[in-house]
Amino acid sequence: MSKRRFLFLVLLSLTLSLMSMDYTADYQSGVAVFKIKPAYRELIRHRDNNIGISSLDSRLSGIGLTQLQPRFRTNPKRYKPGLPDLTLIYEIRFAPTLSPIAVCNLLQSDPYIQYAEPLYIDQILDIPNDPFYTTDQLYFPSMQAEAAWTIHKGENGSTPVIIAIVDTGVNWTNAEYAPNIWHNLGEDANGNGYTFSGSGSSWAYDPGDLNGIDDDGNGFIDDLSGWDFMLNAQGAQNNDPWEAGAHGTGVTSYANAVTNNSLYWSSLAWNVTTMPISCSYPGSSSVYRGYDAIIYAAENGADIINCSWGSTSYSQVNQDVIDYAYGLGSIIIAAAGNSNNQVPVYPSAYANVVATGALLNDGTKSNLSSYGIWVDLAAPNQTPTSTGATSFASPIASSLAALIKSYHPTWTREQVITQLIASCDNIDAMNPGKENMLGQGKLNAYRALTDIDPVPDQELRLALQSTGVPTDANANGAVEQGEQFSLNLTLRNYSYGVSSTGASFTLSSTDPAVTILTNTAVVDIPADAFFDLSNAFLVQVSPTATSKYVTFTLTPAADKPIVFGTTLSFSVLINAGGCFVWEGKAGGRDMSGNYIKTRLTAMGKQVTYGTTFPASFYTFDAVFLSFGMVGSNVVRFDTVPMYNAVRDYLESGGKIYIEGGDAVGFDLGEYLIDVDGTLDADEVLWPLLGISSAEDGDTNVISNLTAENGWHTAPLVFSSSNQTKNDWVDTFSPNLNGVTAFVENTYGNVAIESIGSFGQRTFVFSYALNELVDGTAPNTKAELLSRIVDFFETDTFTLPDIRNYSITDLSDSSIQLSWDYPFEVGSFLIFSGDDPAILIESDGTTEQQIIIDTTGSPHQFYRISARREFGL
Repeated sequence: MSKRRFLFLVLLSLTLSLMSMDYTADYQSGVAVFKIKPAYRELIRHRDNNIGISSLDSRLSGIGLTQLQPRFRTNPKRYKPGLPDLTLIYEIRFAPTLSPIAVCNLLQSDPYIQYAEPLYIDQILDIPNDPFYTTDQLYFPSMQAEAAWTIHKGENGSTPVIIAIVDTGVNWTNAEYAPNIWHNLGEDANGNGYTFSGSGSSWAYDPGDLNGIDDDGNGFIDDLSGWDFMLNAQGAQNNDPWEAGAHGTGVTSYANAVTNNSLYWSSLAWNVTTMPISCSYPGSSSVYRGYDAIIYAAENGADIINCSWGSTSYSQVNQDVIDYAYGLGSIIIAAAGNSNNQVPVYPSAYANVVATGALLNDGTKSNLSSYGIWVDLAAPNQTPTSTGATSFASPIASSLAALIKSYHPTWTREQVITQLIASCDNIDAMNPGKENMLGQGKLNAYRALTDIDPVPDQELRLALQSTGVPTDANANGAVEQGEQFSLNLTLRNYSYGVSSTGASFTLSSTDPAVTILTNTAVVDIPADAFFDLSNAFLVQVSPTATSKYVTFTLTPAADKPIVFGTTLSFSVLINAGGCFVWEGKAGGRDMSGNYIKTRLTAMGKQVTYGTTFPASFYTFDAVFLSFGMVGSNVVRFDTVPMYNAVRDYLESGGKIYIEGGDAVGFDLGEYLIDVDGTLDADEVLWPLLGISSAEDGDTNVISNLTAENGWHTAPLVFSSSNQTKNDWVDTFSPNLNGVTAFVENTYGNVAIESIGSFGQRTFVFSYALNELVDGTAPNTKAELLSRIVDFFETDTFTLPDIRNYSITDLSDSSIQLSWDYPFEVGSFLIFSGDDPAILIESDGTTEQQIIIDTTGSPHQFYRISARREFGL
């Protein structure tokens, strides 16, 4: 196989393998990051594993901290006032068995912490005389590249322009790349004017510069041409960002291959400078330290930073890094993603990043490219064997940005970005249904060099980013009957360089449950940034309102046209009694919310259903929560607001049903540590749920799910289920307030019901009620739900006062217990152990007696309780 064909196949295989990337959130185990609030900077005295703030150090020591260090290496000489202070961000390491989510929840509650996050992992996205120019790079004519080259090529610029390739590394010793690679002359220890040399495909570092000293004081030793932030899976680093020929090398081919050298590939900008930076290790498709690399690139003079990777996880740490690099003057250009949907991919969707979609050469969207409000422009990169991926659209945009910068070396970052975006060709007509979703349109290299002071479309692209908890009159987080509340909304303008002063937002609703007393808010809309409507508007809830989600419409008006967000809708929950049903995903498999909603409605109950977890359950008569199963549809019980809502509701005497394979037995102790003072969530919620202990469990498919004899679920039996996943099924042991409702074969207790000291009633189930397979009556899921509802609604029944019993020691092998109690007809007297329950057959005070065989277990613990036929 010829070397020419090898390079082509590398690029092709990368495109094919990355066509359908799954950007699921992922993060490193045993690692978390946090930022100290700037107001407390002077308190920091970092030494070893202590930050110097006693309360925070106490929290950190409590998690078994193994390492505390600054998250980023930054060069203090490059810092400018007004930039994010990255020195306030720290990275901690701890045992990998401890969840990073749990650590972040713990740290977030500390008053000195601005934010805490896991350390997210990103995923790779995937007429010169060079021979591929005419056979494969057929996208150049659609951008008028040859006409642009008659004006300027890039290599003839008066000032070097640097493109940093933040990726998997670059095969920088290859003849197609080596002549364009950056020489870090700050590390040129012997002063000969270069840090590596060679010819053809034989290039090597200058031995006279490898002195083991950080000559330029940038924090990196002997970084002669770049840096490798992820040499191996253990996180080692070194000074050589070389790779054999994977994703980063392919990206470099599009951004800045040596052009007009009769070899392989061509680039829009001819022979500018490439700064190679590796953030991955051989064999991995993940990017681990991409934001470290962005800092390195910006601090070391990169004009353009290309990022052909990303994930769907938003991170405030990473937005701070982007703002820092942008503030230093770098232009960050990133791939919009290859999912063919409107789900934002980061870093492309961050503020101050140019998000690049992919096109076919005729200007229609590639069938791979993501699209949406956050995309700024798009680049064609169709070849005879590829329909285009954003991994390679992004470096084409980076190359054109470098060409503009080379042609206008004195231009600021804002001027270059404006020229790049505003000189694009409008392609809305070629992409019906996706108007304004591919940014300003298709790159045009000729216009980028010839248009004089072009202006991006003066249009606003607005989105509602989050609806915070309303500010309600009694501050309990619940919007209730007769109450007034205001709203806390966060919005984003995605338009680069387009802002609006004095924009107005009008709130409306057609729902008679609310009256809007103050319906207008006025705010300035910044360009490409977030903005808030805090404590905005004033809404009155009707005193006769029922529980429901009330839909509101937010209508903006500005001094510029609004092409996205002309109306923005959201809902607010009104808490006014009845049943509330929540499930993590609407109608999801291995979840029961939709089924429970339908059945409760058929039973004549007032039902409110949602998939957003409320801030409060106050006023609801009963609450049903379905978390799902691991490996199928699952939403973790892993946030402090979730915990607070459930705890507060239970302590107010609420009735709650919780189902999920991991929700109670695993999640509470895994993700929510020290959430209530020094108590973990399980230490607080288990007692409230009637649970003394729980186990994470194992894989178990229902084969003989049997109600405990004597309890209100008896004699229900289920022999199978339609659940798609049955892994990590929690098992429980009841406390004195709880009883086992169901046992699964020999696996263990999988359901607990309880009446607690606050009057709360609970039913915890490790399986999805909806997926149970009905048997003969009464063994149906409808009957089980009916009995759970009956349990919640039964009048309070007082458990026997054990002070009334007496013990008679009959022999060495038995004990007799007797007591008087005003039992009701139809009640059961339940005694733990193998003895059957006693049915109470007459009203009034009745003497009851049980003889216990204590042979072989003289010290066994027993529990005495009473219950009605269908309820405690």
